[in-house]
Amino acid sequence: ISINDNGHGIPKELQERIFDPFFTTKAPGSGTGLGLAIVRSLVTSMNGKITVHSEVEKGTTFAFELPAVG
Repeated sequence: ISINDNGHGIPKELQERIFDPFFTTKAPGSGTGLGLAIVRSLVTSMNGKITVHSEVEKGTTFAFELPAVG
């Protein structure tokens, strides 16, 4: 599964941190920085993987790989 947007993109220097708990680029009081940390935790708890590819001014793609259930 992949999700794409054509927004501002995420600078390379921030891409390594976006899954860290409490990391946010928003102003104080505008977010907790937990959203992507929770998503990564859920995906990895199901033995899956999440990756991000982003280019500034071109957008971002999040890709999710989840195991098949047999």
